[in-house]
Amino acid sequence: MRCANELRVVLDTNVLVSAIAFPGETTGLILDLLEARAFKAFSSPEILAELRHVLIRKVGLADGAADAVISELAEQHSVISPQMRISEIRCKDSDNRVLECALEAHADVIVTGNMRHIRPLKHYRSIAILTPREFLMKFF
Repeated sequence: MRCANELRVVLDTNVLVSAIAFPGETTGLILDLLEARAFKAFSSPEILAELRHVLIRKVGLADGAADAVISELAEQHSVISPQMRISEIRCKDSDNRVLECALEAHADVIVTGNMRHIRPLKHYRSIAILTPREFLMKFF
């Protein structure tokens, strides 16, 4: 495993939403570390589009505010466009976008609060799948 500042990480949409909605919580600490460049974060246009949708529809942000959040996060992430499509998670296809991004980025870790579909995998190929708390405890 790499040193923390070389760690390649994909943050699931639910982690980003939680960090934005509850900045003082565990997920907020992860965003603080991201802003400090303590690890290398990767995302994809599909993940950012899902995040924008959730921020508007479920969190209640106005379009402009959601766009500002997405723009800031896009600057903090390496945004990549995965070339492969996978179907590991059959019951919620959008969760496969997280796995695709992680594979394309050669990520070390996926951080997720998705206890139904993604976290139960524990690993996807060589990529560790951790909760926000596990991620902080293991690397910071």
